Amino acid sequence: MKVPGSDGNENVLKRIQEGRVGEQGAARRAPTTNGAADGLSAELRKTQVDTMKFSSLGSVLRQELDPARMAEERRVKVESLKERIRNGSYAPPVESIAQALGEEISTEIIFGGGLAAGDEG
Repeated sequence: MKVPGSDGNENVLKRIQEGRVGEQGAARRAPTTNGAADGLSAELRKTQVDTMKFSSLGSVLRQELDPARMAEERRVKVESLKERIRNGSYAPPVESIAQALGEEISTEIIFGGGLAAGDEG
């Protein structure tokens, strides 16, 4: 690489000191105006704008999973069950009761650490 001014040409050294060297270099590297894209800014201009679309599925899910509506439905169901129990008309299948109790006891044993020491009877 040749250092400016090392060949004894004082004009080059004078231009560097005055800051005129950049003018010629900038003129050579100036982007073309014929519409050709070059560089990062041209790539950015090529990209499309990000878009976001919301499907109707999203609105259906929001409606179905509405916490206020779910709480109201649960409250109505519990009140209905309480009323049926008071009237004596609630009679679930015995098999379902046995299965639910079995699952509950199994869960208690698994998460409760089993039988306490001394309870082995």
